[in-house]
Amino acid sequence: MNPVTSRALLSLLVLSSSSSLVAIPTTATLTAVNEQDFNRITLEFEPPVLPTGRDTTRLSGSIEVLLEIDPVTDQVSEMTILDGDVQGSAVELSGSTFLIGSYDLESSTLGATLDTPLPPGIVDPATGAFDSSQHTFTVSSGTLGGNISIGLLGINENLDFDFTTEPVGGTGLGTGFVTLTPTTITPTSKTYNVDVQLPIAVDQVFEAAGVEVPIRAEGAAKLSGPATVEITPEDPFTLWATANGISGATPLEDSNEDGVSNGIQWALGLNASENPFPHLLQPGEVNAATVAFSLSLPKGGTASALLVTTGSDPLQPFSPLGPAFISTGRNPIPAGTSGDVRIRIPRGQRGFIRLSTP
Repeated sequence: MNPVTSRALLSLLVLSSSSSLVAIPTTATLTAVNEQDFNRITLEFEPPVLPTGRDTTRLSGSIEVLLEIDPVTDQVSEMTILDGDVQGSAVELSGSTFLIGSYDLESSTLGATLDTPLPPGIVDPATGAFDSSQHTFTVSSGTLGGNISIGLLGINENLDFDFTTEPVGGTGLGTGFVTLTPTTITPTSKTYNVDVQLPIAVDQVFEAAGVEVPIRAEGAAKLSGPATVEITPEDPFTLWATANGISGATPLEDSNEDGVSNGIQWALGLNASENPFPHLLQPGEVNAATVAFSLSLPKGGTASALLVTTGSDPLQPFSPLGPAFISTGRNPIPAGTSGDVRIRIPRGQRGFIRLSTP
């Protein structure tokens, strides 16, 4: 096999392009927290001429949300509720006025749904704030029943509200917040603890025994959980090109027009302005069995693996050389390799040798 000058035969496989690290979507399951100021929803029952009855239901359960997170700035631009089923503890509502009347109602465990009816749920990235009216809270299962008696109105009825058939719901009220706290960072992912605070307000009127009775709910839900953003690391060649003042250049281009592609220049571990030729394939000794080549790689080591390939026709695909013919014992020659590398090609037929990246 006869050697051909390395300048004429250098080639480089196209490398994958880099990915932008902005607005990466991820889903997360968030669970209702047990904190004093949150997930305590006050229910009010306000019958005519009788005092308002109040009790607090404690929320538990979880929701699934879609988040758009920028892992560079740790900011979130979307929080959309995909699925939300929470439970509220049972409540008792009662009230009485002497000579006027009274009522006494008890509920079962209440089921509620949270939703984003018109996605996406927009979040201000700079503050994490969002308009809570983008999201809804609906009591959609459970019962509230008992007796109400108002002599002045001629009412003495047993009430039975079934929230499955008569849901009580409304949109959020005021400003909510999404807070991200980074917890784990790897080269390919970033994990956060996510806190979502969602103010809740419900105001709905029911008819009971021919009388309109308002039922209200007010409070703030808080749900927390982990969210992981999968990151595609920035292409090292792109970083190299930017650092060398040739941003936007491709590996196959030859920005300094020296006959060596940008990709080989980078893979050798050189700056774009350095002379690559002392580090390229050089012909060596020829004996009865082999033709020798050598590489004198930079002292700082190569930036990328180098693949040694051979072929008999420059216009046809080349094949990797067996690692036994390379002094490193490996092909591709690993990134970080420095110093002299010897390559021996069996004699017997004419052909070509070239360097590329795998």
